[in-house]
Amino acid sequence: MSDVNIWINDQQVKAKAGQTILEAADAAGVYIPRLCFHPALEPSGSCRLCAVEIDGQRGLPAACSTPVSEGLRVNTQSAKVLDFRREMLQLILRDHPRQCLGCPRNGTCELQQLVTVVGIDFPYPPPDKERPEPLPGGAYFERDYSLCVRCGRCVRVCHEVRGARAIVFRQSKDGRPEVGTPFDRPLEEAGCQFCGACVDACPVGALRENLSDVHGEPTEKMQAMCQALTAIVTDLYKKELETQWGTALCPICSAGCRLMVEKAADETIVQVKPSPDGPSNQGQACVQGRFLLKRHLRRPDRLESPMILENGQYRPASWDEALDRLAGALADVPADRVAFLTDGRLTNEELFRLGRLAQGALPGAQLGVAVPAGQVLFEKVLEEELGTAAATNSLEDLGGSPAIFALGLNPAASQPIAGTRIRQAVLKGAKLVVANPYDVSIARYAHVHLRPVPGSETALVLGLLRVILDEGGADQELPTDQQQAFKEMTAAYDLETVSRLTGIPDETLVEAGCLLAAQPTVAVLAGLGALSAPDVTDLARALLSLARAKGSLGRPGGGFWPLWGAGNLQGARDLGWSPQVMDALAQGKIQAAVVAAESHDGTLWDVLAPYASKLEFLAVHDTAPPPQSIQAQVLLPMASILEKEGSLTNGERRVQWTERTLEGPDQARSALFVAQALAARRNLDLPEATPGDILDELAQAVSGYGGIHRSRARFQPVQVPCPARDHEGTPVLFQDAVPTWKPWTPAAPPAPPEEDAAAEFPYAVAAKESLLPSYVGSLLAPEAQAVLACDGEIEMNPADAYRLECDAGDTVAVLFNGGEVTGRLALNIHLPPRLVAVKAEALQAAGASNRSGASIAAKVEKR
Repeated sequence: MSDVNIWINDQQVKAKAGQTILEAADAAGVYIPRLCFHPALEPSGSCRLCAVEIDGQRGLPAACSTPVSEGLRVNTQSAKVLDFRREMLQLILRDHPRQCLGCPRNGTCELQQLVTVVGIDFPYPPPDKERPEPLPGGAYFERDYSLCVRCGRCVRVCHEVRGARAIVFRQSKDGRPEVGTPFDRPLEEAGCQFCGACVDACPVGALRENLSDVHGEPTEKMQAMCQALTAIVTDLYKKELETQWGTALCPICSAGCRLMVEKAADETIVQVKPSPDGPSNQGQACVQGRFLLKRHLRRPDRLESPMILENGQYRPASWDEALDRLAGALADVPADRVAFLTDGRLTNEELFRLGRLAQGALPGAQLGVAVPAGQVLFEKVLEEELGTAAATNSLEDLGGSPAIFALGLNPAASQPIAGTRIRQAVLKGAKLVVANPYDVSIARYAHVHLRPVPGSETALVLGLLRVILDEGGADQELPTDQQQAFKEMTAAYDLETVSRLTGIPDETLVEAGCLLAAQPTVAVLAGLGALSAPDVTDLARALLSLARAKGSLGRPGGGFWPLWGAGNLQGARDLGWSPQVMDALAQGKIQAAVVAAESHDGTLWDVLAPYASKLEFLAVHDTAPPPQSIQAQVLLPMASILEKEGSLTNGERRVQWTERTLEGPDQARSALFVAQALAARRNLDLPEATPGDILDELAQAVSGYGGIHRSRARFQPVQVPCPARDHEGTPVLFQDAVPTWKPWTPAAPPAPPEEDAAAEFPYAVAAKESLLPSYVGSLLAPEAQAVLACDGEIEMNPADAYRLECDAGDTVAVLFNGGEVTGRLALNIHLPPRLVAVKAEALQAAGASNRSGASIAAKVEKR
């Protein structure tokens, strides 16, 4: 990019072609006031505070949106410019409250800084209208629109970066623009993901994090007349306390977001923000990492000391006593009947050391990741066909995909950063096809939204593959014999058959297939909804077949993406921790289990609940105890990811180093400590070492990690395989060679029902539990989950209910061959037409289905 010469305030400056005047001035150290400008957003020039004077040009153009050109002469401090800025500032301050001292942004407010720089030479009386009460932003932030300066940064980041479109500009009663939600709907209903991006973008105190649990609130015993004053004094005191910032990785989902953590002197987390230099998240976060992570560490049931179960009750114990009890129990069980289990949130170093402990002291013990049965089956197929269950491409690469096919995925609930990349790809022109029964957030900007009947996902994928082949959209480099094999495999899945099975009109199927066929490659994304399909194995093979047919493997912009799992699930896989251990648990081959985890929700315990009571011994090393229904003989307090250091490998195979940011409870320990202590009790030589030293040891022992070390993982994180220190990592797998494909034969589609039967049973019925993973996932905040919290026993789309002359609360009967389910009706706008959701236990009690993911034909009657 060539340089151009410009003059700013008679100072010659070299600028890059394509830069704006504001960018050139910043690079030259010349400050130009601004308010609506934000580096992550497209310039808007709406605040007019960055106005400058240019020789030979009329008016005062905005520096943030005016490009430089050779010989341009700019004056940022002329009398005309200064007077204009003060006039603009006066308009902004006219309705702005004056209580700066009590404002949470006092001292960091960009408007305050503007007043200092621009100056005030006009009357500045306080506004005479009463300030409305702040509105809640869930439990996480507040919306005090009386402080809003209408810069639009929050609206633009919600639209341009996050793609949620939950907040907009609208006209107020006095005709002025104001920020709000469409039709003044609650944030939850407007599609807010509670990611906090709008809070980060706000230059003033209009959007601010709810810090009441940190800054303190008046107690109930205080007199009413003193409550307001006490709150102000307490807040001001805590705001003046010295704080420190540190960095850490979020362990919750597989995105691997780097976070900035502000902590008070008492080790309390004040706030968490996304790190702008995070290689995976690039300055973005989600509601879970941004707001809920700090609350998890302050939860009232946080384990703070070892506990031992005696006579049905837990009593505190010392670490030595608890470890002696654990070591003795493991010695009483054959080694091949012992399992070490994790949820995928330990560091690589902890997992490596626990593996060495099992290998040296308990030969034959199994190392496993506790995951749902559907995930076990899906990942088994990926391992067989690809040799890995990781994403084959990088998150950054996803943002440049020409086409994306997402099945059973709601990124806002499972991996919001992937959702941001999908949005970026669509803005760049990518074609997006979404397959999800629910009306999920990414469906809002999909070119085609396919809403298949649950249980028909495999037929849908095979039908799309057939359309792609018929349209000549297969990869041109695909061998002829493979193309022929694909055609034979999809021969039975013609449009009429697929439309009948999925409930999707054949013209919609053709439109989606043609969109994918016309693109050079496709990024194939599978979400949690895919894991609840009744034929998970066939669905995984079908998705991989579509990816192979489109040449998605080994190419930038393509790839295969299993978008689920915790922060270090991929690291656990790389280190030999396998989901297949769930088979051994189900078969009763495990007698004793040690669970080392950092569980943030009930997912882990939902998976282990069917087997926990059958174990002879269970020890849990976690930040919080398991539910009361699961009784472990030993409980050990875990140091959370923010309270230790080590490396994590995210879902895109990027190895990053997380630093110790907080001091945890006095007795909280990492799994490294437990591995060391158990090794000593088993007379195993496992020398003490720092996490950095263990990573060096790991790099020599684990294939693909040879080039990883502490400094690189912290400052230049790369994607494995990275076999040597001079290797640049592998952003795209299989660029040299795509794994060999073995043809498979899908199950034949079921025969169409008799015409009379089809007319008699026009509805598809599915278990509600099998539908929820397509929408909820593990990350969605409780506020957003409330959208699906229907209180009825039977749910259906309002259009179907009105057609039957039914309303919410009515008693309806769902009739099918062999039985019926009767219950109270709830209306769910997220359900597709002609689909009825019923609780799985009710279906099973009525003998309707033994497979929660499949649907059955039925009719609905009002009772």
